[in-house]
Amino acid sequence: MALSKQEIGATFFTFIALLLEIFVLVSGSGNAPVLRDVFFAKVEWHGKFTRMGLWGSCYGDVGQSVNECSVPTVPFKWPEAEGLGIRLSIDLPDSIYLALFILYWIAFLATALAMQATLFTFFRRLPEFILMLVSLMATGALFIVFIIIVVSSAKFKNGATGEDISGAIGNGTWLVLGAMIASAISTMWYTFNCLCRRNRTTAFDDLKA
Repeated sequence: MALSKQEIGATFFTFIALLLEIFVLVSGSGNAPVLRDVFFAKVEWHGKFTRMGLWGSCYGDVGQSVNECSVPTVPFKWPEAEGLGIRLSIDLPDSIYLALFILYWIAFLATALAMQATLFTFFRRLPEFILMLVSLMATGALFIVFIIIVVSSAKFKNGATGEDISGAIGNGTWLVLGAMIASAISTMWYTFNCLCRRNRTTAFDDLKA
């Protein structure tokens, strides 16, 4: 059976969202390309920098590449980022980092489920309405993750003196935003497909009557 434009659009944007989420999923997990190069936020202090990813921090000297990465932890708490010689302070509860980790996995698994259903089963096993709800769940989770990252990046302080430290949003944050937008568009396509199929079914029933 040929796929509709809505199904093709949903599949394409779900794939884009999943691809971006995979890059973020491995951020901060080791000192290797991609693993160390994708990060949510970056802080510089007295010639040193540290980058916060999903699993840990990677750090080095300003103007040079990453020297080392911390051991992956769950959940990774940003105030425990290594490499600056000071302990960072962020005016947020520690539970926010567990929420960040859980929400990201919810978004990833929801997107993976939608991808599996659309690409490998071509909508035959899961109703479009269920796919719409799954995609909407991924979009909502990614939105909350994005807000948490942006708010946390604006609250860096020196844990010892309380002095404000400027932080910068990293490329991983923009990948989360891109995945959220792609997921939102795929949700729209799922919704259109659900409504169009319902209208086609209703029209067909009217003709039979």
